[in-house]
Amino acid sequence: MDIQLYKKECDKFFDENKLEELWEMAQDIHCHPELGFEEYHACKLQVDYLKKEGFEVEEKSGGLDTAFVAKYGSGKPVVAILSEYDALPGLGHACGHNIIATSALGAGVITKKFLEDTKHEGTVLVMGTPAEEGGGGKIVMLKNGCFEGVDAVITQHPTTEPTRLSGDCLTSSQITIDFYGKPAHAGSHPDQGINALHAAELFDVAINFWRQHFKYDWRTNSVIKQDEIGTGIIAEHVRVLTNARCFSVKENNRMIEMFKECAEGCAKAMGCRCEISVKEGYQGRISNKVLSDVCRKEFEDLNEPLMDGMPIDYGGEDLGNVSRVIPSCQPFATLFPDYKISGHSDKFRELSNSPAAKHNLEVSSKAMGRSCMEYILHPEIIEAAKAELKERMKSEE
Repeated sequence: MDIQLYKKECDKFFDENKLEELWEMAQDIHCHPELGFEEYHACKLQVDYLKKEGFEVEEKSGGLDTAFVAKYGSGKPVVAILSEYDALPGLGHACGHNIIATSALGAGVITKKFLEDTKHEGTVLVMGTPAEEGGGGKIVMLKNGCFEGVDAVITQHPTTEPTRLSGDCLTSSQITIDFYGKPAHAGSHPDQGINALHAAELFDVAINFWRQHFKYDWRTNSVIKQDEIGTGIIAEHVRVLTNARCFSVKENNRMIEMFKECAEGCAKAMGCRCEISVKEGYQGRISNKVLSDVCRKEFEDLNEPLMDGMPIDYGGEDLGNVSRVIPSCQPFATLFPDYKISGHSDKFRELSNSPAAKHNLEVSSKAMGRSCMEYILHPEIIEAAKAELKERMKSEE
């Protein structure tokens, strides 16, 4: 078989038989935005489609109502294509997850056709992963065994500026600090009060002083929330919501300890006490050059302009947790190549339901499907990708 000629035949098959239906689905999902773990409509659309296309579909995967795993083929290697489909509160699909979902389906049916036509050993999974925007469906599914046996992962994310292959992104942790003081009348008996707000403000100032000593990739942002009381009352309780973000999990833990010590010191300085809780967020994505180089070539063969290299970004996503266990590839396919338009914005939401989104769906489905063919045809690619991941993870030991 001439694999390059076969890929072109698959491109034509996709354009003539699958693209329009998937584009209609993308528009449907866009018009019916659903928040994380509540994506019942989007989930059903995908499950019904995959069943119709001949996939064996497990619903409610990992104990999540809106997760699924669709399977075709048998044996190794096992390649998983990940779908996301949750929306943002108040903004709808301002991150383009309607295109992530349908391009995953598109890549899945292309890879299934390859396995059918060639009778080649290998398995393709299309995995529905809810709640990327908050809740981390992939993390839940990873912990509950849904990714067991998967050899490689691929997914795409819409972007602006030229299409690129993703580099690393940030690890994040959420930190909640509750400062407790003693209420008193601020006018008549201020000497009897202990002001929790002052401890919170001192913490905010102290962290800002610490910024001088932050490493280049360290990021943080805080919000102070106070119980609803009048200005005449000294605050008994104030909560600080803050975060610690950087590329390394190890460095993130270092940031957390710094923040804890700072909060405890500020509380003591103002005569307060504090309680601190830490919620692990998303671990930083570990990019995989071996898998990405394969995907880059497929975009090039499709005449898609690409950025050089694998640029880092300062966002975060639950794919990061998966990428530290299974080698992962994530192209960022463009919706608008001329300049950067922020995700999570009204303009990005409009782009996610525009003719540019249809092109994104087309080219990313083809490039990911073609990449999956290469991963299955050449298991040595996956072995090299696993070796790269193992080497990259040594920095976290």
